[in-house]
This record gives sequence, structure tokens and C-alpha cells, in this order.
Amino acid sequence: MPEASDTTDDRAALDLLVRGFQISRMLRLVADFGVADRIEPDGQVAIDTLAEACGVQPQPLIRVLRALAAFNVFTVAADGSIGHTPRSRLLRTDTRNSMHHSARFWAAPGSWAAWAMLDAAMTGGVPQIAAWNTERFAYLRAHPDEARGFDAMMANFPDNRHAAVASAYDFSGAGLIADIGGGNGEALRHILARFPEPRGLVFDRDDVTAAIQPEDLLGGRISATGGSFFDGVPPGADIYMLIRVLHNWPDDDCLRILRACRTVMEPQALLLIGDQVLEPDPARGQPASYLVDTQMMAMFGTARERTRDEFASLLSKADFTLRRVIPTSSPVWIVEAAPS
Repeated sequence: MPEASDTTDDRAALDLLVRGFQISRMLRLVADFGVADRIEPDGQVAIDTLAEACGVQPQPLIRVLRALAAFNVFTVAADGSIGHTPRSRLLRTDTRNSMHHSARFWAAPGSWAAWAMLDAAMTGGVPQIAAWNTERFAYLRAHPDEARGFDAMMANFPDNRHAAVASAYDFSGAGLIADIGGGNGEALRHILARFPEPRGLVFDRDDVTAAIQPEDLLGGRISATGGSFFDGVPPGADIYMLIRVLHNWPDDDCLRILRACRTVMEPQALLLIGDQVLEPDPARGQPASYLVDTQMMAMFGTARERTRDEFASLLSKADFTLRRVIPTSSPVWIVEAAPS
């Protein structure tokens, strides 16, 4: 039998995991009201003043902030004044790779309701469809506020993937880099900031590219084209990137995307897949990797993170050869492939 102290410690830890949804919901609430931005990074503010600025009542707000302070998110002084901790500063929108957008996204209605229907995946269903009677990207098109929140979360994702990809790979020899499913172009902006010669092309859904601001196109170094990568992708690039794209799709759809790229690629062009390379043994992997894998199941059913061998198999079926797998400083690795 386990020691009593071990059982007590594990019970307390598991109890917090079981109630983790409560923490997620409170983090979204304070992000929605912009609480972190209303407190100076090294300052304090009275709860009455903070509540008035947020347009809420002081007592419910301080109760939420006390609960979060127990997890080192904000401080609550004896006089009721609220201050920052290193964790709560990460919720400020002016913080590099701000967690504000993640706090809003993970507990947004779309994801929240889909996770409530996670059981559907156990019998071959898609939790997103069970919750909303529509697939994920159609849901985002119908809910533009959540879609833009998703774009902002991806641009500020805490793994710092865009900077990591830009620093882990030599893009200097490319004339044109096409970011397929490139969202708001954040990955390209990081790459072009490091490499002055290439130009960039963002290819994504019409509603996504239409939301890119002119100042984000780097004075014309980046162009944006709308369309579906299932119908085809623009030709002429030296490097085609799929950053956090394939994990959104089951194998059959991944093959369609890969073949669309392969069709327009010149023999010397390269394909870069930026995704997590899942460790088959959870004891050796990172917990967040398996959470993202389960998120893919909640949103898309059979979409998932993949192991190195699974990437190699997909690429071979699409007439590519896996050349190498390059680690980065983030959980997102670069899978480099060339036309076979």
C-alpha cells in the first residue's frame, strides 16, 4: 500500500487537476475584462477603482482575483488592493507573447462546448460537431470574433514558435517563401526580420487574409492571397511552409494538402512542416504536447499530432522524401521534405 503522505499529496494534486476548468474560466474572465492591462506592471490599484474600470461589481471581482492569487496570478493585499505577479504580467496585452489571447481562446464558447462533448470522440464522433452541429472552420467563419481571437492566440502562442522556426532554419537562399495556412503572417514577419532577401506570401482563407493589416505586410515584402489549400496553392515559391496546419486534419486531408503543394513545386523547392513531433512514450514527452493532441481530437475527431514515422509515411504517400527533422527552441519542430 502507498504511504499515507504520498496518497495525501497525490489526492491534493489530483483534486486541483479535476477542478482545472474553474481556473481556466476565471483566467478567461479577467482577460475578457482586461484586468491585467488596468494594473501598472509594478503598481497596485484599489479593488473599487479596478472594478469601476472594468464595469463590474467589486465583490465578485475580488473573489475571482483571490482565487487566482492562490495560484500566483495577481496579488491581493489585506486592504483589497490588487497587484501583479510574474504570471499575471503575462496576461498584459503589451507583454511579448502575451498569454491574454490564450486565456480568452481556450475557454471561449467554441472550445468550451466541444470539450463538454468529448465523449463523442470515443465512439467515432467529432466533439465540435456534436456541440455545434458544424465543423470547426465553418464555426469560426460564423463567429468572426472567436476567429480573430484564434489568430491572435496563434500569433502570441506561449511556445514562441515563430521566432523559434525563424532562428532554427536558414532561409537565406529563398527568393519566395509561401506560408500555406499562414494566418495573419506572424511566422513570415519573424523570418523576414532575420533574412533581408526573401519575400513572403501568406495563403489562407479569404476571411483570414482580409483581416491582415496593411502595416503587417512589411512595406510590400509580404503579399496575401485568399483561397483553399484543398483547391490548390500558389506556384513559384522556393519554400512552402505548413506551420501548425497538418495537425488540424486527418490523414486523407493531409494528403490532399501535401499533394496540392507537390503539384506546384519545382524540383529544387522544399517543404517545411512546422508541427510538434509527438513522442510515443508520454513519460519522455511534454504534457502540453498531449493536451494539444487531445484538442485536435475535440475539434476535428481524427486530426492529431504525429510521430516522426507518421510524418515520413504521409510524406511518402504524397511523393515527398523526408530529409531531416530539426528541433527548435519551442515544441514545434521543422520537418524538412523534398519532392521525390
